[in-house]
Amino acid sequence: MTRASFTACLLAVCPVLFGFEPLRSRNGEVEQGNALMKSGNAEEALKHYDKAVAALPAEAGAHFDRGAALYALQRFDEAGQEFLRATEAKDGTLKAQAFYNLGNAFFKKEKFKEAVEAYKRTLALDPRDERAKWNLEIAERKQQEQKDKDKDKDKDKKDDKDKKDQDKKDDKKDQDKDKDKKDDKDKKDQDKKDDKKDQGKDKQQDQKDRDKNEAAKKPPPPADEQEMGAVLDNLERSPKDLEKERARLRAIRRRPPARDW
Repeated sequence: MTRASFTACLLAVCPVLFGFEPLRSRNGEVEQGNALMKSGNAEEALKHYDKAVAALPAEAGAHFDRGAALYALQRFDEAGQEFLRATEAKDGTLKAQAFYNLGNAFFKKEKFKEAVEAYKRTLALDPRDERAKWNLEIAERKQQEQKDKDKDKDKDKKDDKDKKDQDKKDDKKDQDKDKDKKDDKDKKDQDKKDDKKDQGKDKQQDQKDRDKNEAAKKPPPPADEQEMGAVLDNLERSPKDLEKERARLRAIRRRPPARDW
């Protein structure tokens, strides 16, 4: 397709903006609306079409005309609803035009899948409609572009999710490493404390051993001291026992020294 042809296709995405001919003689509001639409006054034309639809709610042509005015005012959602009602027409030509304009309304809302289906319905009713063929091709291309964009978005979302998951894993690894380091430090600190306690206990034990050795090296106290110790040990005894002990000690002192020959 050449650039000129493609431009022509874009220009083809435009609804039939004038009222459907058979309704001219049946309703004055429709005729006034059609005249205003031809002069480019869609806002005023819509007011007359509103009255026509109110008077002829089941008339497909009235909905078709009202949809054309709404489309001209870029109220595409409302226009699409009116064109959809117009597709119930018994007249094949009106029905085909209603589907064509419905496709255009969908196209304007970037609902390309729905636009494709509407254009196909137009061509099923009127295979010679060149505008519907052009617009169908454009809508199919747009639909494919939209699918590609959606795929790219899904891929980006997946990549973002994978990145976030990897970041979480990395953060957890870092946290585990920090915890391991802290545990190792705490263990080393505790080992140092335990070693210090053990050293203190060893020092105490060494001091006790030294005290015992020093005590063992000291000579026993002389007999007199032993005797005095015995007296002191018996201080709590009865006075009679204490006096006997003192007499015994005096007798020992009066004995002549033993001869060593």
